Amino acid sequence: MDNAHSKGTQNDTPREDTARLLYTAGDAAHDFDHVLRVTNMGVRLAQAEGADIAVVRAAALLHDVPVAGRGRIDHHLAAASFAAEHLRAEGWDDARIASVVHCIQAHRYRDQSIQPQTLEAKCLYDADKLDSIGAIGVARAFSHSGSHNTRIWNQTVDEALSQDARPSGADYTPVHEYVYKLRHVLSSLYTATARRMGAQRHDFMTLFYEQLDAEMTGNR
Repeated sequence: MDNAHSKGTQNDTPREDTARLLYTAGDAAHDFDHVLRVTNMGVRLAQAEGADIAVVRAAALLHDVPVAGRGRIDHHLAAASFAAEHLRAEGWDDARIASVVHCIQAHRYRDQSIQPQTLEAKCLYDADKLDSIGAIGVARAFSHSGSHNTRIWNQTVDEALSQDARPSGADYTPVHEYVYKLRHVLSSLYTATARRMGAQRHDFMTLFYEQLDAEMTGNR
């Protein structure tokens, strides 16, 4: 790996303690704990894949910044705009700011209009998605469910797969999040390192929802 990617004045900006202050409005599934996990994983993937560590680290620390007046639907675009201003104020050059901005714009699973075009963007996408599967992914799904007052469970995975319409409101449970998104995450990953790590997390998550269905239906 080119040492220029891992060294330099921009490698330690934004500072972790400064970034933490930006996340006071985040929910439990998108709080600074999530941001730190994604940052650590992003750096790990960048090191393994030979990406620019400083760019991935900055993008990870800023990828979910809550912006007043903007919701989750376009949070990636709002956070990208915020990141550009923030990094410019910290002295980043335009080319690397653009790299960070692209990483953040392309990290959202539910918006496929901007695809990761760089290795750095692929590392951020993969790091963020790895945090949505496995044990932590299950925990985040139920945390999100609780904060939005949805039911814990109302039908099995097989029943959710066979229904015609996607439920909404209180009837959209973590099982539906698994059916409509989480079981597809592994196949969406870009880097070989993330796919290897993701396989174990995917298998654990699948077994969890199978066990949940069995217990909820009285079969275990």
